Amino acid sequence: MIAGVQLVQTLGSLVNARIYPMIIREHDDATAPYIIYQTISSVSEITNDGITGHEWVRVQIDVYHDDAYQCTLLANKIINAINDQIQHSIYGGQEQMYDTASDLFRQSIDYEFSQTTPTT
Repeated sequence: MIAGVQLVQTLGSLVNARIYPMIIREHDDATAPYIIYQTISSVSEITNDGITGHEWVRVQIDVYHDDAYQCTLLANKIINAINDQIQHSIYGGQEQMYDTASDLFRQSIDYEFSQTTPTT
């Protein structure tokens, strides 16, 4: 399953479906808390027969909240959800900051896990 689909299914209920790939667009609900995720890199599995459609992906998950403590709690719930529901995931750490553009606290979480993408 594609990384974004896995994340939406796993994390969407934690933020009332306010989970978006890469950016928030004008028509998206930017009510905090919300999540923005993006694939940072991927390593494809290739055999003698060619590309298999299996990849190891590294994703960045950014959690936005108007309260620093609640942002940390939500980030911890996200980590637990991924650990419980996405097989073969590797937690890569997190960093908290204040995002001046959104005027919100942001927790940035790094993860690696496998995805399967269509090859046709």
